Amino acid sequence: MRLRARTRIAARIALAATVLSPLSARLFAPLHAQRGPAAPLAEIDSLIHRGLALVAKGDTAEALEVLEQATDRAPRNLEALYQRGRLLTRTTSLGFNNTPRQVLAWRLLNRGADLAPREARFLVELARLRLRTPLLRADAERLLGKAVTVALAAADTAMIAESASEFGRLFERRYRTTRKRYVYIANIFFDPYAARNRLHYVREFLEHQIRPIENAGAADRAEADRLFRLALSVSPQHVASAVGLLGLLYEDQRFPEMRAVAAAFLTPTYAAQHPNPIPVDADAASVASVAFADGLAAARLNALSDAQRAFAAGLARLSVGERSDLLDISRLLRRGDSVRVAGLPDNAREATVRAFWEAVDPLISTSENEAQIEYFSRVAVSMLRYNDADQSVRGWRTDRGIIVIRYGEPPVEVMLPPANDISARDVTGRIVTVFSYPALELEFVFSGPPAMNSAYFAGDFRDVADQRRNDEPFRFDEVAAKTRVDSMSVQVARFRGRNVGEYHVVTAAAARPARFYDGVEIDQGLLSIRSFRGSPDRFRLVDSQQLAVALPATRPIEYQRVDTLPVGEYRVRIEVVDAGVQSAAARASVSLSLPTVRDTALLLSDVLLGARAPGAMGRALKSLADADVRPLFGTRIAPRDTFSLYVEAYGLRPNAQGDVQVEITLAVTLLEISRSGPAIERWLGNVADVVGLTPEGDKQLGMRFGRTERLNGRDRVPLLTSIGMGTAPNGRYRLEVQVREMGSDRRAQVSREFTIGSAGESGK
Repeated sequence: MRLRARTRIAARIALAATVLSPLSARLFAPLHAQRGPAAPLAEIDSLIHRGLALVAKGDTAEALEVLEQATDRAPRNLEALYQRGRLLTRTTSLGFNNTPRQVLAWRLLNRGADLAPREARFLVELARLRLRTPLLRADAERLLGKAVTVALAAADTAMIAESASEFGRLFERRYRTTRKRYVYIANIFFDPYAARNRLHYVREFLEHQIRPIENAGAADRAEADRLFRLALSVSPQHVASAVGLLGLLYEDQRFPEMRAVAAAFLTPTYAAQHPNPIPVDADAASVASVAFADGLAAARLNALSDAQRAFAAGLARLSVGERSDLLDISRLLRRGDSVRVAGLPDNAREATVRAFWEAVDPLISTSENEAQIEYFSRVAVSMLRYNDADQSVRGWRTDRGIIVIRYGEPPVEVMLPPANDISARDVTGRIVTVFSYPALELEFVFSGPPAMNSAYFAGDFRDVADQRRNDEPFRFDEVAAKTRVDSMSVQVARFRGRNVGEYHVVTAAAARPARFYDGVEIDQGLLSIRSFRGSPDRFRLVDSQQLAVALPATRPIEYQRVDTLPVGEYRVRIEVVDAGVQSAAARASVSLSLPTVRDTALLLSDVLLGARAPGAMGRALKSLADADVRPLFGTRIAPRDTFSLYVEAYGLRPNAQGDVQVEITLAVTLLEISRSGPAIERWLGNVADVVGLTPEGDKQLGMRFGRTERLNGRDRVPLLTSIGMGTAPNGRYRLEVQVREMGSDRRAQVSREFTIGSAGESGK
């Protein structure tokens, strides 16, 4: 293997030499051979300023030509040598593809270092150049160490900070590729393709074929920490060092210290003195990264208001394009949905984004959106771990960053050393990183070069990520674990209003305080009940109440309202929150469609399940107000209970006498129960005996009856009946109501699912 490697290196060097044409041979001529008559200093300064101005505009090609004129006319001018060598270094990519450019940059910077041995800036740029050159990265450590020594000897605080920061980043990169390092127990290497195609391959490999390295990366982490702190001690506002230190502190979960480090960069005075990015040549190490790190630390400390403010400050410091990128929810959507959202007009896209964050917010009653805070926290993690200022790489756009943003930090992260077996596809000579989410039965595999902290999907795992995105584009399990929001049973029924184009909407919901006050040692709680309603893109508060609850509570908290709404699409959300108890919260959320209807069509309203007041029996029915039905708060019915159902029929045609004749069919179907076999047959028989229902089909009960009623100018016919389910077992059922108009044979049907069970059981 070593012989093959040497042969490949020799071939690349030979290829590089072949590429050098006579036009580029001047790059390797002695610098003094290009020297002409000495140019006036003012002229050289003018060329340098012009070159830097072109760099600021993004025209690096023209800038290099201008700076070349400066070095040709003044080969010993330190500023010209430095700026041209530095620009060549920054525009050089990793690998052998830029050998002539690398050699020229090396000669310019090395010349400057010889002329000014006490100026550390040349050594720093030489080290950065070495980091871009394969097989020469080890020399970068020597150069950076020398640069720190030179800067300290010269008492140059700016260069002490710059060289120490760059030196710290070198150790930080090593640490990040070794902190979760494992070694192979046997000569069996991890195969990304087998991980994709063989069930349980990843789990079994991690359990049986590797073992962890104790204190992996600890020495590199300590050295990086020391160097970053050295830089900040001489230059407290050196933002690149602060970002590096914040990343290290996060790995140790030292969140209060993170906030203390970030505080110095988030004051109004600092923002006024330092426009973003800071510094210009290290855009990834900007105050935006510091603000996001502060928000991350605040979120982990559960200071959600502080976190929300910090993330807003970080977004404000980003460029317009990057801010739009982070605010774009496409990475949290299925691929097809992301394409559709991207194609919407600006207003519609903004409304969709707003609706998305409202939908995933556990409690819109609170001022913070916990789900959005978790999203930006994950963005901050990807910044601290995967940003690369030298290559202008944003962590949230990397393969690992995207997975962290979608599914959170992996509970299990393993880094495996490079394989030396040519048959180990995609991992030969590369670090393998495995993200495992055991609870989700989900794994992702990446590979990348050693000591460079860059990695890409290995094998077919880009396809795995795409498939998982289509199945489940994101998870916010941490939010659910922290907020512990209970579900509320809810029932919504729509009835035609008095006027054309309007509806009466009944909403009845119930919360179970015995569940969310469980384990709370207080005598009384104070619940805030809030109802929100709005169009698909925005909620608004429509009702707010407060209720004192004596604890321990045994009865549910019930909430009911009737709204008159015009035709349209709506979302309804009800939340019950005790601000003084973190776990005391519940919510219900439903979507409503109120369509435009034709008066000539035979239609049914929704089925409203409830209990009819005893005094209302025998009363003539004209509408819901006459029925005096108390809605069920949710769709759960207690065992052996009797309930009423109310439904309205619209569009019935009267005969010559002004009467309508209809046939009504009720059917109850078992959808999901916990018992089977003879128990079901006994239940069917009991119901038939008690309420007179007869079996109609597989696990189904029903009854049919006729009715004649005079309309007297009404536009609806109310239907009200009661059903007792007898000894029906706990489970989920569907109630179907069908109305057939006698004579015309027109039909309409509506259904409602309900549950039989005690209030303490899970589900609605």
